[in-house]
Amino acid sequence: MKITVYCVVVLAALVAPSLAARTVSQAGYDLIKGFEGLSLVAYQDIGGVWTIGYGNTRYQDGSAVRQGDTITQAGADDLFEYWVDESFAPEVDRLVGNGVVLRQQQFDALVSFTYNVGVGAFSSSTLLAKVRVWPDDPTIRDEFMRWVYVNGQVSQGLVNRREAEADFYFS
Repeated sequence: MKITVYCVVVLAALVAPSLAARTVSQAGYDLIKGFEGLSLVAYQDIGGVWTIGYGNTRYQDGSAVRQGDTITQAGADDLFEYWVDESFAPEVDRLVGNGVVLRQQQFDALVSFTYNVGVGAFSSSTLLAKVRVWPDDPTIRDEFMRWVYVNGQVSQGLVNRREAEADFYFS
């Protein structure tokens, strides 16, 4: 009887950490913020979408950013953390799956990527498919680099971002 109880306790201790939701580190926040930049006044991004704060296109209530909108520094920080913590990180965690072991920097790089391209694009990407099979596959770097186009043209800003995300992922 005691052996069974100890086995259950040991198994529970081993499984419990893998069930906890992954979260973004401060380095991950900094990676995203560094590429998004900060604007306290709404502007149209390179794709023509109205954006505010750290690259946000929607507010916490789901309403779209519009021309003429403004935000405070504190509001931009809250908006950024809301979308990262309540949407992007949980979605990346769910899509990658509990059975896949990721290092913190791998998770952070995937959240940065998804913050930029969107959950829908990430969910159907070869990048995600390769991460699910073998997170340390060196060809994952190539998958990051496939996502550098805006309206069919290579964007140097996206090339720089993808290189940084891939470097962070493999660091």
